Amino acid sequence: MVQKILIILNLVIVLAGAGLVFYSHNLLKPEPVDQLAESEALRNEAMANSQIQPVPIKKFAVNLHSRSSRLRYLDIEMNILPFREDQKALIKQSEPIIKDVVIEIASQYGPDDLNSLTGKILLETKIKNQVNAKLGNSPVVKKIYFSVFVVQ
Repeated sequence: MVQKILIILNLVIVLAGAGLVFYSHNLLKPEPVDQLAESEALRNEAMANSQIQPVPIKKFAVNLHSRSSRLRYLDIEMNILPFREDQKALIKQSEPIIKDVVIEIASQYGPDDLNSLTGKILLETKIKNQVNAKLGNSPVVKKIYFSVFVVQ
């Protein structure tokens, strides 16, 4: 009697699994995607994003950490590229915060660190992450371009 119950239970489970497979393969169809509309929307979004101009941050100086007695500093001028056009006003309003972040981060570096390519990339990444963290929940800074970067 127990064996018959187990056989019937196994048969029910196998039939339920087969029914589930049949349903998922034959009856459950994904919504058709309009390829032309999707590609047009992506093209329009890419065109809109490529037209965004960076926000200039005027030249200022940052004192660098130096082991020698001679004062070393960084002259820096930046252009900040936002993710969206409407974020340009936020970047312009937050210019003092951005400069404060740059001073805070760059002053921890030595002149030799900033003269290397990896030092500049690391500086840009840290500035971008810190500014995005201070300006809100959604990221604002997409890229930072240094137009003047002189270590003296």
